[in-house]
Amino acid sequence: MSKKKAITLLSIISLFMVAVLFFTFIRFSVGEVKEYKSALGAIELDYDIEGGTAYTYTLNKDNEEEVEDINEVINTLEYRLEALGYSAYSVKAIKSSDEDVLDYDIRIEAKDSGTLSADMNVVMAYGEVEFYGGSSANPTEQILEDVEVVKSAEYLGTYVDQNNDVKHQVAIYFTDEGYDALIEKINSESSYYLEVRLGETTILPGTSTIKESTFVDKTLGIVSPSEAGAKQMVLQITSGGLNYQYELVDAVELNSVFGTKVATKIAIAIACIIVILMVGLILAYKGFGIVSAICTLFFIVANVWLFVAVPGIVVSLGGIFGILLATMLCAYALILTCNRVKEEYAHSEKTVKAAINKGFRKSFIPVLNMHVVAGVVAVLLLIFASGTLYSFATTLGIGVAVSFICTTVFTRMFTALILPLAKNKEKFLNMKKEVA
Repeated sequence: MSKKKAITLLSIISLFMVAVLFFTFIRFSVGEVKEYKSALGAIELDYDIEGGTAYTYTLNKDNEEEVEDINEVINTLEYRLEALGYSAYSVKAIKSSDEDVLDYDIRIEAKDSGTLSADMNVVMAYGEVEFYGGSSANPTEQILEDVEVVKSAEYLGTYVDQNNDVKHQVAIYFTDEGYDALIEKINSESSYYLEVRLGETTILPGTSTIKESTFVDKTLGIVSPSEAGAKQMVLQITSGGLNYQYELVDAVELNSVFGTKVATKIAIAIACIIVILMVGLILAYKGFGIVSAICTLFFIVANVWLFVAVPGIVVSLGGIFGILLATMLCAYALILTCNRVKEEYAHSEKTVKAAINKGFRKSFIPVLNMHVVAGVVAVLLLIFASGTLYSFATTLGIGVAVSFICTTVFTRMFTALILPLAKNKEKFLNMKKEVA
């Protein structure tokens, strides 16, 4: 590449990078009432970084049973929170200071997502799914008490009915035992009514007859008029009923468990790590260090924009560790590539350009292997993990993809652009011959 062309392309890329960096990190006013918060400020943060709302519940006085195992209650509530998509949260059992009070209060802390209040009603919902059946409408005879009825349930989303009303669909998957027992009852009557109740709430009114053909592959479809009702139904089927009634005492806003301005402190810490890494690369590898530093900057900026652009990403402290691990992976891949190029030049008679090409080819497989391993780990965690590990897997997966592109594409591109500007390429790249 000619020197003039290299300068032109570097100038264009530099202007583009300045603009991107400005919109990534700088806040500014837009008109009189609006404010651009920067891409960094637009990243959605979870409860453990940004804070949220704390809900305190006490055992309802009308509760018929004493709480025998508070840990079982905590486990059920945690399952429901994760099923609703909360990755960072806190569920605690709080013992009253009054010695006469034997039961625990429940305190739940989570990010205020806009639907948190409604979600808490779903999480704390009381009761189990019960089935009633008979030959007349609105049956009162409870059935299927002695069999394992339901295997699982799934929220299928919404649809608009003929009256233009939005309905929410839930699929209930029956066990073989439960399905066979129910079909036997249905077929024993000329007409059969089935009613499904969720605690004190009727979720399938027994006003219409039900037949064997109503089921599709042992699955029963149920329609709910509200999203909260549909989610509550699924959660109580999959998590088991909450056998104790709780009532809300208060709801208060709170800061992160790690103190105030945690996000700012984390951003400053990550920025310091990146700067130290970039300076270290430049001091150790000179010209290649400059290329690696630019690629590192590309890496972190691309991650910021992807965290904003990809729907559903909420960064928790686990996500911060994922970012740091991906950064270390990118740095190691850059160092490996630099060393392979230097070794290829030092132990051969190749020219600088030939050594660079051969060094990049020799480093590709090791770089690919380490990224594949990290990518597989991220994918497996995305499939099987939940909570803060899910946030870790999300940021790690994105970071791995960006790191691979930076270390295999951008390093070669910037090396090709910067090299024509160096008068002494060997000295600029800190490369020496060691051939006898």
